Parts: sequence; structure tokens; C-alpha cells
Amino acid sequence: MGAPLGTPEANERSWKLLDLLNEASSFFVSKGMEAARLQTELLLAAALGLNRLDLYLQFEKIVSAQEAEVFRGFVRERLKGKPLQYVTGFAAFRNLELSVGPGVLIPRPETEIVVEVALELLGEGQARILDLGCGSGAIAIAVCSECETVQAVASDIDRDALNIAVQNAQRHAVSESVAFVCGDLLEPFAGGTAPFDAIISNPPYVATAAIAGLQPEVRDFEPHGALDGGVEGLDFFQRIGDGAAHVLVAGGGLVLEVGDGQAEAVCGLLEATESYDQIESRCDLTGIQRVVSCRRR
Repeated sequence: MGAPLGTPEANERSWKLLDLLNEASSFFVSKGMEAARLQTELLLAAALGLNRLDLYLQFEKIVSAQEAEVFRGFVRERLKGKPLQYVTGFAAFRNLELSVGPGVLIPRPETEIVVEVALELLGEGQARILDLGCGSGAIAIAVCSECETVQAVASDIDRDALNIAVQNAQRHAVSESVAFVCGDLLEPFAGGTAPFDAIISNPPYVATAAIAGLQPEVRDFEPHGALDGGVEGLDFFQRIGDGAAHVLVAGGGLVLEVGDGQAEAVCGLLEATESYDQIESRCDLTGIQRVVSCRRR
């Protein structure tokens, strides 16, 4: 960090929490960092093991040299482009705080709309759902946290991602409601012996050639396997659309997050299977068609 935080004298001095917060925030501003104050607060809260709101109650707290060094390390990582969530180890999702790390896609606000649509589709009765390609487990854990009558299976091809999802389920006390399966999309369920009332997925949907043009902190840090959707970004939608009907109950729902401008194509893929009806799309908060849903005929 720059002066005065980056000087040897700064490393040895004691800091009041508010002074450290102001100094680091000004430093981020000087580096052109967006939402500099918010990012500083989140990094400092993580370094101190506090809730971000607790910072406001402890402005006069003296930050120890060890705590300040942890914070400085966080700032250095963020300046290298490492996503904030990977630096702190946590991502906010609906009313949850989820563990994340390199190798696991960071949950986005857009995916919260997927959960919203799924909850509307499920209603209040008992249901068994599949979170397909679960990553951090965000979708399954959020649904089970908000609807106690739901039992979920969360699957992913990546065992490291599943390990993090298991930790998140434990963290939010839904371990008894969520089972975890390692496998490639619907292959573990090909027998169709345990049909689901809904399948929910945020699959990879970035066109392969477009990955190079993503923001550096996404392109350089987040797992390409969770981003790359093939030549047109539609490969996984085709596979899910072809297979989901075989493991859904009659009238069961399919809810998919889609990329910008993909909703029409995904609706067309689902219609072409002749396995679904009530095919429709839902916009996110920015007005982009973000979620495609349907029901098995």
C-alpha cells in the first residue's frame, strides 16, 4: 500500500479503526477502484473477523499490528485484481453468507432471481429439487433455507466445489435437507428412479470466444469450466433440455439462468424437444431476460 500505510513507520504504528478505514479507502480511490469505501469496509471487516455493520460501532478500536498486516495483505490481493469475494472468502447471496474460493464461481445477484422463480414455481408443498451444477451450493441452500418443505440434491462435476457446498450447507443448518452428488450434469440420475419436482440450474453460458473479453477479475480468476458454454454458449442448455424431462415428474418445473440475449434461443431449444410447456422468461432487475422456466408435459 502507498504512504503512509505502505511505509515502515506505518507498519509499526497503531491505528484507530476509523483512521485505517479512511486511509485505505482514500488509497483505493487514488487507484481508481470502484465503490472504494464499500470494498474497504468489507476487507477490513473480514480482516478483523467482524460484521461490516459492526465497524460503525467500533470506530475507536485500536487495530493490532497483526490485524493491520492481515488487512494490508487483503488490500494487496485486491489490487492485483483478485475478486473481493475470493480475498475475504465469502459472498453474499440473498440472506446468506456463503464460503467461496478459487475454483468456485462467485454467486451473482442475477442468480437470486432464479431462486425467486423456483420458489414461486414450487409453492408451499413438499418438493424434491435438483440444483444442477451447484458450485457453492447457493441455489439449493437458499431454496431450502426459505422453504422448509423442500428436499434438495445438489450436484456438480467438481469435487472441490462440492466440498465448499457441503460446508455452506452446514454453515446454514440445512445439511439434513440437502444431499450432494458428484457427476456430469444429469448422468448420475439417468436411471430416472428418483424423479424431481423441479430442476434448477445456472449452467455455463459464456460463448468460448467471449471468455477472453470478460473483465480481468472474472477471466483471470474464476473457473473457466463454470463459464464456458461452448461455441454459442448454449451447449449446456441443449444437454439439460434433452435430459431433464426424463427425471422430472409430470408437471415438474425446469428453471434456468441464461446469459444476455440468450432467452429466445433457450426457449426455442426447450420447445424443440416437445417435452415442455408453459415456457417463459423473466427479467432481472436490470431488465435483461435472465431466467427461462417451463414445466414438463
